[in-house]
Amino acid sequence: VLLQHFGVLAVLKPPDLVSEGIIEQIQENVLQLGGPNVTQVSRLDVRTSGILVVALGSCASTSANYVLAQFAGRLALKTYHCLCSGSCLGSYGSKSVNSAPLSVEVGEDSSRTFVSVSGQEACTSLLVKASYCLTGQRGLPDESFMLVEARPITGRTHQIRVHLASLGRPLVS
Repeated sequence: VLLQHFGVLAVLKPPDLVSEGIIEQIQENVLQLGGPNVTQVSRLDVRTSGILVVALGSCASTSANYVLAQFAGRLALKTYHCLCSGSCLGSYGSKSVNSAPLSVEVGEDSSRTFVSVSGQEACTSLLVKASYCLTGQRGLPDESFMLVEARPITGRTHQIRVHLASLGRPLVS
């Protein structure tokens, strides 16, 4: 737990764990300590690490309603630092916005998000923080990387990942 304040918990989610599993663990710990139920108010993709926000109380509680309203009204500022492969999109401090609409194709046991003119509105603000070049060794080619600060304006599934890939700058796994 990074922060507990006025009915809200902020916890650090490591990569490769499902948000819902972490929230279940938080619920168990809070109940063992005699606390209230917890309510999920946001989620992070499995491969994403970062701060996960949880409300203390049921979904009808004041704290849950307040935080849910913050996310629904797009008042919660979400900032992601992403390492991408490929040449830089501009010099340090360069800003851009990717507004490519996104669609989700759901299969039997997986889904895929992709850019589509008939997709839902999706908007991501990008800020170049740094660029790196690794000189190839032993006959390997040079590799370029870029550190980007990404801020999703909308909240589509895999939005940042898909928007960066659509620019030819996929996230480094």
